Amino acid sequence: MTHHSSAAVPDPAARSFVVMRDADTLATERISRSAGRVDSDLVSNAQGVRIATTMVLAPDGLVKRAEIAVRLATEAPDAPPLQHVRLDFEPDAVLLRTDTSDAAPAQRIPLPGRALPFLNLSVATAEQIFVRARTLGGDSVQVPIFSVMGGKIAMAAVRRLDSGSAVLSLEGVELHAHVTPSGEIIDAEVSAQRVRFMSAESSTDRADSSFATSSTKTPKPDYSAPSDAPYSAEDVRVTNASAGVNLAGTLTMPHQAAGARVPAVVMITGSGPQDRDEATPAIPGWRPFWQIADALGRRGIAVLRMDDRGVGASDRGPASATSADFADDIRAALAYLRARDDIEPSRLALIGHSEGGMIAPMVAETDRALHAIVLIAGPSRTGRAVSDQQVRASLVARGLSGAQLESEIATNDRLRDAQIDASPWLRFWFAHDPIETAKRVTQPVLIIQGATDTQVSPDQAEELAAAFRSGGNRQVTVRVLPEINHLMVHDPNGSFADYGKLASLSVSPVVLNEIGEWLEGQLR
Repeated sequence: MTHHSSAAVPDPAARSFVVMRDADTLATERISRSAGRVDSDLVSNAQGVRIATTMVLAPDGLVKRAEIAVRLATEAPDAPPLQHVRLDFEPDAVLLRTDTSDAAPAQRIPLPGRALPFLNLSVATAEQIFVRARTLGGDSVQVPIFSVMGGKIAMAAVRRLDSGSAVLSLEGVELHAHVTPSGEIIDAEVSAQRVRFMSAESSTDRADSSFATSSTKTPKPDYSAPSDAPYSAEDVRVTNASAGVNLAGTLTMPHQAAGARVPAVVMITGSGPQDRDEATPAIPGWRPFWQIADALGRRGIAVLRMDDRGVGASDRGPASATSADFADDIRAALAYLRARDDIEPSRLALIGHSEGGMIAPMVAETDRALHAIVLIAGPSRTGRAVSDQQVRASLVARGLSGAQLESEIATNDRLRDAQIDASPWLRFWFAHDPIETAKRVTQPVLIIQGATDTQVSPDQAEELAAAFRSGGNRQVTVRVLPEINHLMVHDPNGSFADYGKLASLSVSPVVLNEIGEWLEGQLR
């Protein structure tokens, strides 16, 4: 990393930062700092949320109390939060309250000494670690941190390089930063992940900086058909009348003779805010639904894919929406296709990925006219069981075991339970049992599962298949594909922490071929 001692120092009272990965904007943050308080307004495009954080400071750089309010990114800053927590930091613990009043009951989470709160992508919480390190003195110090959104406890190492730069190391990830004498961040980068934290006020004036970028805006997605495509791409709007929600989408239509009707597929995205390509700023360059739609369009199958609620040109809808509400959006999409005179209504199918693989059977069990469903990395277990497995795998990958492992799992569980209480979507997902739904599905099913998927374990594919068959369904096909991860991408390792390091984020041709051949056999 190149350091520039001449970099301008922004006004410490009110600063704005842009977080970029290559040309994609992951987040923006506005920070106000005074002697006893820090306020942060972080809008995470990667997660689709706005996180307002207030930290009440002690003179030694520690945080006495933090309040965190989480809203959808599309909400106004003063809208009622989806989640509001208060953290009071004691010498060896943090008290967690989901009601911010002093009288509210608190969960006590043990900590290894005085810790600081930490939020991923937040400059405000990262720089507080630098501020604390400066008060401790020395060229290398350890600072305990409490990860607010994940409930993890970790040790951050801060190493001073010179008077104007330092490195923060946390769980194997290094943040190199230009800092002021008191520890406030001027700009920073995580070079291994191609992520840069740039001062919005000064980045355009520093063309020589290694952190500068030519653009801070994500290019508008191109949903048009390729020039050689044997299909057209039409912008459409689907109305879920029961919810009062309009969803924007693209319908790819194979070229056909006048008056002919074609089979069609509706695609269902995974969890989190994603556009119609299932693209997310968290994984730049990954557009799996565009690739699948293109592959099916070349086989003569129409594909309807839509922006999630609150993403792109789709309406946001109620903040209380759950997977059951998203299933109603897919039912509205099927009704839209059935009303067209160029779609064959008896030859409709669904393709669901991840959470979409949970939603597709929910729709199929209530829509007997639906012809077939494809589940890609669809879970067989409740959200709580899936989350438990992911948390344990992540902690084991960090090298934890024994009593320390179980202690961190227990800490995560306590914080997660508080999050569930504040989120209708989480409450539904954690309770929903895909096995019981699968037993009531009678349509042909294709289950695609990556053998190196670490988010939905490969053994869940056969669990799902057994559930479909136990209800009398004899048209169940399972394909567990070697060296394919949760993204449908070739990946011998499969760790979601390493997605940004993959040589290619294109959907594997093996996946495209399996889906295409099976659907062509079912629908044509």
